[in-house]
Amino acid sequence: MQRGSSPDCDNIPRGGTKPLIIGINYDEIEVNGIAYDADGRVTGITLVAGADAYRFVGFRNDVKKSDEVINPGVGINQFKHLAGFVIYERTQLDKNNIERLAKGRSVWITESKGRDADAVEVHGLDVGMEIVPGAIRNLHENGGFFILNFATPEGEYESKLPRSLGDDYADAQDIIDAIAPAVSS
Repeated sequence: MQRGSSPDCDNIPRGGTKPLIIGINYDEIEVNGIAYDADGRVTGITLVAGADAYRFVGFRNDVKKSDEVINPGVGINQFKHLAGFVIYERTQLDKNNIERLAKGRSVWITESKGRDADAVEVHGLDVGMEIVPGAIRNLHENGGFFILNFATPEGEYESKLPRSLGDDYADAQDIIDAIAPAVSS
């Protein structure tokens, strides 16, 4: 087992995120529908029959993600996951999707820039994430119609940082495409 880290000078990680985020209603993931490998990497996500994941695509740096270490006051440190993004459509379907996601907990998949094995991450696997209360419909400087932010619920915590998705970048893309096929425009 390796402990610690050292930089890979041949494959320097790139900062920032890609403008793609996938949302899954927490209760639409099958019981025991998250598969992990021995390293804790997510190797599969199975949705209940008839469930859909939500694929939102934006521009440049529209997806923001962060993680915080939280000390609950008793026990060991825990984590809070945060993810936010801009939606550029205002169709009734988009409004319906936002309503569904806002009325429950969800799991979010984000992708960092670069195509390495750890570029795609799953957030909110323990307790899910909820929409952060506040204005969501606001004119964004890039012309977006909705700005959504999701976070680990107040007073609850994730036991781990976000998990990497797939064995490698191509595998992560296959998992995403299986649960949230690209929307044709």
